[in-house]
Amino acid sequence: MNLSFYSFFSKYSLLTNYGFTAGLVSKTFRKFVPETPSEDSFEFFIKLSRSKYKSLAQIHPTLEKFLADTKQRQVIAEELDLAIRDLSAKVISFGLDRRFQAIFKTLDIDASSFQKLMLKVGTARAVWQTTEPSFEEILDEVHATISCLRTQKDKIGTSLHLTILTKRILDYTVRIKRLVVLREDITAVKQWDELIQEYIAYDKTRNSLRKYLGAHVDLLALQIVERTAQKGEKYVAENVKEYRGFFKKGLIGGAVIAFFAIFKTLIDANVSAGFSRALLYSLNYASCFILVKFLGGTIATKQPAMTASAIIKDIDKKNELTLGPRQDIILLLRKVSRSQFISLVGNFVMAFSMACLLGYVLSLGWVSNPVDEKKAAYFIKQTSLFSGGAFYYAAIAGVFLSLSGFISGYFDNKVIASQLPYRIQHYSILSRFLPQKTLGAIARFIEKDFGGVVGNLSLGFFLGSAWLLKYILPFNVDIRHIAFSSSNVGYAIVNDAFSSSIITTALLGVLTIGLVNFVVSFSITFIVALKSRGITASGLRKLFFSSVRDIFTNPLDYFIIRRKEPRLAA
Repeated sequence: MNLSFYSFFSKYSLLTNYGFTAGLVSKTFRKFVPETPSEDSFEFFIKLSRSKYKSLAQIHPTLEKFLADTKQRQVIAEELDLAIRDLSAKVISFGLDRRFQAIFKTLDIDASSFQKLMLKVGTARAVWQTTEPSFEEILDEVHATISCLRTQKDKIGTSLHLTILTKRILDYTVRIKRLVVLREDITAVKQWDELIQEYIAYDKTRNSLRKYLGAHVDLLALQIVERTAQKGEKYVAENVKEYRGFFKKGLIGGAVIAFFAIFKTLIDANVSAGFSRALLYSLNYASCFILVKFLGGTIATKQPAMTASAIIKDIDKKNELTLGPRQDIILLLRKVSRSQFISLVGNFVMAFSMACLLGYVLSLGWVSNPVDEKKAAYFIKQTSLFSGGAFYYAAIAGVFLSLSGFISGYFDNKVIASQLPYRIQHYSILSRFLPQKTLGAIARFIEKDFGGVVGNLSLGFFLGSAWLLKYILPFNVDIRHIAFSSSNVGYAIVNDAFSSSIITTALLGVLTIGLVNFVVSFSITFIVALKSRGITASGLRKLFFSSVRDIFTNPLDYFIIRRKEPRLAA
């Protein structure tokens, strides 16, 4: 019996170079109708042997018969050479592609290893024979070049397509090295064992959708987190001046929200249709968040999704997917916590105070007041953690807050990866109607603010339309946001008489809503950021205990800033 080993050796085919969506559909189809190797292939022999024999060792006698046959061994050697050249050609075509050559030039990466590999494969001598530089050394250079490209993805952005390609080329280089080692000693039992075991493991998960998604989303998730981390660094106060600045920005955000909270009440009083109301709610929220952004204010609950990414970036400071010095990370946790706290205080104080002022003006009767006694009681009830569902609805808002952060990071990354600002500046049709200065301003806006605007817009629609889900889900869905809730309480207490205990309970409920908003949004982003960098929870155990000890030792440093940072415990 003569077997073909070529498919087993080469493993990868250009016919599988589909896009992400097509690959997902293909693997889903293969879940139901799996591929079966041809009967004259070594893969079919392995499948047959696995059902026939209990261990891999029982395959060896048959394999040794093939290798003992001079004619068969010669065929195997030729197919092995061809597989090495085939995979090398795929790697070379990637490295010499004009677009990737441009990327290597932009990033100042030496890509000469691809030319070296081309010369090596193109020589008349067999590629596995040792000459200077060795085949393995060139492959190591290629691997390092691709790894360097992936490391510097923050300068060019990334996409699922780029992720798939770079991951595939790394797989090719690893596979070629295995084949070269086998070619040096084609009868080596150890090398055959490794290749067969690798094939068996690959065959078990080749149609796994979970593995496919995980392998292809890794770099994109990392880059989205990287983009949100860059924004998150702006929300960390490094000194007393910046700490006070965050309070002032929080005041601006709270003042704007107080006005939009009453707009939302006006919408509620005058629009009854479900979808129309949801649309107006969404536009009201989105307009509020975008206006706060361009006025230079902050919304404290939007910060956790950004600062969690910034913490992970600091944890992996060297970009090596490993933990950095614990003391540096704990210091950053302090800065993030107190920056969040003072922004939250600014939002809460100004939103509540401005609402009280506006509520008083409305109570004078100059215009129709949308907050009547019934509405005021409803606003107070909304802050109840249990009967009003505030705790649960605040958690839902936290999910949307983190999701909007990812959306913002995705579009920031997309702008860079597609070179959109550069393309707009050089778009011939636009240049006919707009001066170059205007095109430059548009390009700068898209590069700097497009992701943030889309993130705020998406958050507005999430918060404004969430309640529509109750029509398709078996339970109620709503949101509670600290700044809007504090504004509602302000309007309520001015327009109706409530006891001091009810007002105190309502304000405590508002603060709890803010805490839940923060914890949920921060936690989701933190977990995703950890996974994007391959850092496991077990690797954070020591950091967790060190940070808990520091919180109990220096609790005030997580809320206020001192002119001189106290020492950290060793």
